[in-house]
Amino acid sequence: MAKTKVILDYSTNRYTDSEFGVKTSTIATSLADNPNFESLKDRAAEIKAQGDTYRGWLDRMQEGSKQVTLAKNESRKLLEETLNDTGIKIQDLSGGDEKLILSTGFDVRRKPTPVGELERIEKVVAKAGSSRGTLEISWDVVPNAYMYEIEYTEAPSADNSKWLRVSTTKRKIVINELTRGKAYAIRVAAAGSDPGRVWSDEIISYVM
Repeated sequence: MAKTKVILDYSTNRYTDSEFGVKTSTIATSLADNPNFESLKDRAAEIKAQGDTYRGWLDRMQEGSKQVTLAKNESRKLLEETLNDTGIKIQDLSGGDEKLILSTGFDVRRKPTPVGELERIEKVVAKAGSSRGTLEISWDVVPNAYMYEIEYTEAPSADNSKWLRVSTTKRKIVINELTRGKAYAIRVAAAGSDPGRVWSDEIISYVM
């Protein structure tokens, strides 16, 4: 049986400064009286002390001082390192038990659940790219898509048309080296865990 993993990411990409302050307080409180992790009581006290210091600097950020900002950043870095080390210990002590991990205030990596064919992209837009012979294609984001596949061929398309395919993880792409003055048929599909693709309606765009 696969073990649940503790999330060890405490960066600003995951938590804002204020959110980080709340999270560290939650972890310190959850660990302090947790019967399943009595060996980490001292660590809980350390997290609380570092968290208090961090939140103290955070409260002073309104002063606009570079020194305060530097001190806050250093305090956060130290706290992140402490949480990272603590998370590793919790991973080991819990044996990967999700309930035990969550009882500490730490988060876990959720097991991916199968998702069927993703929904059809309804809105595809094409416009001239920044250089000649290019088209910029954009579309609406589809939930659960990890990338998008774009196919294009000279218009009008037919049963024997040769579609060229490119992919991207973003919601737009620039297609290069197209023939100026020609029209192209374009369609887009969201790609997920299911191998099936539901293609958008074709759009036609001329290349300048």
